[in-house]
Amino acid sequence: MKKHIELEMKEKTSKTIEFKDIVDNDVAFILFIQFSYFGTYGYDDSEKEDALQVHAMVYVFAEKFEVLELKSLALKKATSLCSKAITDTSATSLIKVLQFILPETIPIIYNSTYDSNTGKYPSTVTESADKDAISITTTSRDGFRMLLAKFAAHNIDSLRRNESFMSVLQDQPAFSADVLLFTGASAGFKTDGKGCLEF
Repeated sequence: MKKHIELEMKEKTSKTIEFKDIVDNDVAFILFIQFSYFGTYGYDDSEKEDALQVHAMVYVFAEKFEVLELKSLALKKATSLCSKAITDTSATSLIKVLQFILPETIPIIYNSTYDSNTGKYPSTVTESADKDAISITTTSRDGFRMLLAKFAAHNIDSLRRNESFMSVLQDQPAFSADVLLFTGASAGFKTDGKGCLEF
């Protein structure tokens, strides 16, 4: 937001920023304000059916206005939500809710984020046995795209019976390519304990 006000843009003279995109909604903005004051935002994942979608909107809002800490927090909250749905055996209703909201969440992320490495598996840097750093070219991927693709691949058997999900696969070829990266992956769905997805 700072760049909109400091640069010679219409926002500087009008001292107003208009939110016109679909992801520029009041919920994402309110959660941004909450984050600005408290360094976090509260959105009760267990109470709200649209929690994944809201985290996606906050993520896109934060990317658009370059609030990197908020973007990271939204991804961690969404990752935690998806991880809980998969690992907590008592959370069967949560996984059904996420599968229901997934087709609405995918276009928010895939239409509003950019990833030049669609369909490429994200690489990780490893160290050698003698602790010398090895320089490995990494493939940088958008974290929320990878989260949605991996979650969908993990639940593909039930999702393929969901007409809305099948429509999204047709409408979002980048998402389809990313889902293929994780279909049949034996690693499962794991996080690093800090709320980040492991590949």
